[in-house]
Amino acid sequence: MMKIIAIPFGWILKICYTLVKNYGVALFLFTIVTKLVMLPSSIKQQKSSARLRKLQPKLDQIKKKYANNRDKLNEATMQVYNDEGVSPTNGCLGMVLTYVILFAVIEVVYAPLTYISGLPADKIDASVQTVVDYYNMSVSVKNDKADGETEALTLSERLAQGTNLEELLKGYNEKLSDKLKLSDERLAAVTAGFEADPTMDEYFNDSKKFSSRLVAGGATSRVQLLVLSVAKDYPQLFDSEVADFCDGFNYEFMGLYLGNYPSWSTIYILIPILSLVSQLILTVISGLMMKRQGVSQGGAMMGMLYVMPLVSFWIAFSFPAGIGIYWIFSSVLALVQTVAVQLYFTPERMDKILEKEAKKKKRKPSIYQLALEQQKAQQGGSSTSLIDDLDAPEVKLSKNERKEIERRKINEARKRLVSEDDDADEDPRLIEARKKLAEKYGDDY
Repeated sequence: MMKIIAIPFGWILKICYTLVKNYGVALFLFTIVTKLVMLPSSIKQQKSSARLRKLQPKLDQIKKKYANNRDKLNEATMQVYNDEGVSPTNGCLGMVLTYVILFAVIEVVYAPLTYISGLPADKIDASVQTVVDYYNMSVSVKNDKADGETEALTLSERLAQGTNLEELLKGYNEKLSDKLKLSDERLAAVTAGFEADPTMDEYFNDSKKFSSRLVAGGATSRVQLLVLSVAKDYPQLFDSEVADFCDGFNYEFMGLYLGNYPSWSTIYILIPILSLVSQLILTVISGLMMKRQGVSQGGAMMGMLYVMPLVSFWIAFSFPAGIGIYWIFSSVLALVQTVAVQLYFTPERMDKILEKEAKKKKRKPSIYQLALEQQKAQQGGSSTSLIDDLDAPEVKLSKNERKEIERRKINEARKRLVSEDDDADEDPRLIEARKKLAEKYGDDY
């Protein structure tokens, strides 16, 4: 599912990279595009927050009035939200969209060959398999320790002792799991590669040159990042098209290779730290500006907001550097966007905008409101119900809403008819008509 969502983001990122020929800068342009896409949603949330601010005194009164009656409190609160056209969950939309985009970007960042190179899928898969095969054989060499030895001999040292390379690799292959085992064709290719350069096992076992974390878990998209680096050092192992793309692909930002994982012993640790700090600043300033405008947030929402910086640190630390760079860009641009929107849509200006919108648009009643009006009428309340006045010009209903109300009216008429003449012999035609209505609207008969 996430791969499907990632496809349009891959197109956007590919266009950005084509323009600047640097993946880090392309990520920055990509982040700007995604923020512009989400701008209407941010403005909508701002309007929703303004409506909530205006409703707060009324909601406070309801809480006091129905403090001991939770059912009445919920009903009255939902009625207020419905009357004003406010969704209490609207503030979560931006957060949901942020995470959808984030995980789509993770997929794209992991798989630049798939989303940016334009190479055939079979050549990409073959390149990924090549890296996995050489890695598994290199690990087998490293783990092949004689009794009492602390370190295993390298492949070149074994060959210097007269070891038969083909028999050695065949023995390693037999010990691999069925999932990792090489076919005869692949084993022959790896054997030829090691014959040409017996030091390659040292390269694949060097954590500074080759990240085993990208191979773990069996996710083939992650290995594409390794193809980028291995193809630059050993282009002879890959198809010429793949090698040429990897050689010209700039997967860096300010000198940092974006396929590396952050660690405490390298400069890459600055990426999760900056991600944490930028997200924390965004959270604090957003909270202050909303408080200044008189919008109060629930404890659960505030708790979630302050957990976000920790989540951003974990994400930036647990994924390749490209994800952390994107998260930093996203937080900084979100801060700029939040401040700009908050400064432009002042409480006074927002009140005027909402007032104009209220005059231009007459909001139709929801099914919830119609049902509530019906309930009041049945309980002896107001004799006028929106349900009973379908032809009123100010009430504009969709086809489905009219069908729902029509069904309710038919059910009520049926119940009244049965209660009025429960013992009377019924006309077979009336029984058949009721049966057809029940089948039409999916009711029990």
